[in-house]
Amino acid sequence: MEKTKTQTRPWQVRVNLLELGAGVCLVWLGFFMPVFFTVGNFRILETLYQALDHWEKTGLMLAALKLVALNSLRGIPHYIGAFLIAESVEYRWKGHNLWVINALMALVVLLCTYRGIDALHRVHYDFGLPAVLVAALLLVFEKMDYQYITVTKKVMFIAVLVVTFQFLDIMPAANGLPMGRGEISGDVKLASEILGANTAMNAMAAAGLVVFLLMLVLLFFQLRVENNLRQLNILREQNLAIRTEARMNDMKNRTYREMQYLVHDLKSPLASAQTLVGVIKMECEAEGRTQDVEYLSRIEGAVEQMNRMISEILYEEQTTPETVERLVDRALAQLSVESYAACVHTELKTPEAMVRVNRVLFPRALVNLVQNSAKAIPAGRTPDIRLRVDTREGMVRFTVEDNGKGIPQSQQQAVWNKGYSTSQSSGLGLPFVRSVVERVGGTIQMKSTVDQGTTITLVIPEEERNHAE
Repeated sequence: MEKTKTQTRPWQVRVNLLELGAGVCLVWLGFFMPVFFTVGNFRILETLYQALDHWEKTGLMLAALKLVALNSLRGIPHYIGAFLIAESVEYRWKGHNLWVINALMALVVLLCTYRGIDALHRVHYDFGLPAVLVAALLLVFEKMDYQYITVTKKVMFIAVLVVTFQFLDIMPAANGLPMGRGEISGDVKLASEILGANTAMNAMAAAGLVVFLLMLVLLFFQLRVENNLRQLNILREQNLAIRTEARMNDMKNRTYREMQYLVHDLKSPLASAQTLVGVIKMECEAEGRTQDVEYLSRIEGAVEQMNRMISEILYEEQTTPETVERLVDRALAQLSVESYAACVHTELKTPEAMVRVNRVLFPRALVNLVQNSAKAIPAGRTPDIRLRVDTREGMVRFTVEDNGKGIPQSQQQAVWNKGYSTSQSSGLGLPFVRSVVERVGGTIQMKSTVDQGTTITLVIPEEERNHAE
């Protein structure tokens, strides 16, 4: 989900509402965990008393492990919730990420949760060293900003983190430290002293701590490697996009220069022809040769039209009102040499409708769509390509429909990007179509079904005839 922004310079705040909502829900769930998971339904005291009655160290250790499990289940929701709440808000001052504020947010949320549970259920959670260590590691994790790691994997890391430090609560050797000060933890360690099992308890707690620490370290490095790899992939894609864009721009500039030379070479003889026609026309008018004047006027008009079309080749932004029929005729003339020309069926419901487009580039865009449709027809299938034009609500719709192999839903947005192709072509055709349409204020609609065909509609504003004239 995209982050919503509240931005004032130089102070910036970005909030991820999805993470914030998930964090609040988990903290809220944490308030009710003591209702669902209690010392009674885990039978911790019952197991502890049986161990004392039978003088069994095994029972004592089982009670201690049950306590670790209980505290972990109770603590995981609000620790994860505090992390998500802290991560959901990004504070920046003059471009610098103020992660210290996120750190304080996590600590405040945890402390308020502990106080709230104490007030609501009369269950005292000791905010001791394990809680501080977990919070501190959460802050380190936040500061490292592993933005390319999914929230699910971060949640896994935090869950293992919470379980790891719960073993300190049952370690008799840690009595002098601010930990294990809960009532049940005190009972377990007192029973351990009575049974003379402090050494065994310390060994078991240390073993659990080491095992989960190793899991934590392995998971941390896995996340680090994955984050770096994804970051490298993104940078590689960005570099590739930059190189592709630079190559396209260079090609466009070179083509533009060549077209300038070509247009100049074409316009010179046209200007000469236009001048000669004008001179001959004047002589014919002086001699009263009306029929010849009419023919020369037609030639003069054709030369002028050719001159304008050549200009439109060079100046892409230049547009001229033109009828739908003429645009389609020009496209069909270019397609007439293709082997599939007989399979292209046209239907012009409004042939006299006018649009303001580049009269050279727009027919070429239609040709490009028809060519793509022809390429999409699987071998052995008879091509059925339809070019329809209709008018609706002040818009002229040019639709190209085929019975080809179709485009998967996952690729329907990417095909409009430069360099992307599903048929090992240059990947420039559809981006060209999009640029031609967008220049005249039009839009493109696509509908495609795999193995059934593709329909692409170019929607262009209709030109009123009084404007055209």
